[in-house]
Amino acid sequence: MSITSIVLLIFIVLIAGYLIYESTIIPFLKGKTRLVILLRKRLLGDQLIFAGLLIILYISNYVRGVKGWDNYLLLVLTVLFIFYVFIRSPKAHFKDKGFFYGLFYTEYDKIKDMRLSEDGVLVIDTDRRRLMLFARRIEDLESILKHLVEH
Repeated sequence: MSITSIVLLIFIVLIAGYLIYESTIIPFLKGKTRLVILLRKRLLGDQLIFAGLLIILYISNYVRGVKGWDNYLLLVLTVLFIFYVFIRSPKAHFKDKGFFYGLFYTEYDKIKDMRLSEDGVLVIDTDRRRLMLFARRIEDLESILKHLVEH
């Protein structure tokens, strides 16, 4: 196996692991999920450019007649990334004592400040970081606020 194959395999495992973690494991962690909010995609233009570059790279390798694992791994990586860009949407999972956003779990007790910006972004400050939840609709922000007030 070449270094290129190893790097592609590492990226495939990381992306597939993240997709599995977010879609199947998070709903069962830290108790029952009380609220799931679909969020706006950020940096969609950059993601589309990267997906296009992966497609061009795969087609270029196929036309040149590159054989072996590299081309198959590149195809799998391209399919995973296209799924990531076009089908998957970011979510915030609200639980009894905290919420998951991305890879991280934040407890409600750790929230120091919350602000709502003019363009529909809920900014949550904790002692470690600032989280920005880009809601798709105003109704989503209202349901988040209602849930946070209850807890």
